[in-house]
Amino acid sequence: MPRTIISLEPEERDWLAHRAQVEHVPQTEVVRRALQLYRKKSETRGTQSFEELARLTSGIRQGEDGLVVQLHLRDEWGGR
Repeated sequence: MPRTIISLEPEERDWLAHRAQVEHVPQTEVVRRALQLYRKKSETRGTQSFEELARLTSGIRQGEDGLVVQLHLRDEWGGR
């Protein structure tokens, strides 16, 4: 497997070291897992059909009138 060098901020490096210790895996494995998740998420973004998105978001605000919520949000935005 080819090696890659990356630069991290000290806080990120500390988090990575801690995460690897908690999971009992090398730091490189934590980076690989994170990259796999990021890649999977970015590859599926924008590929879902309207029907899939509607199904995923259906019922998020049940019991509320969508138009009332929309108008309320627009009123909040107008005050900025």
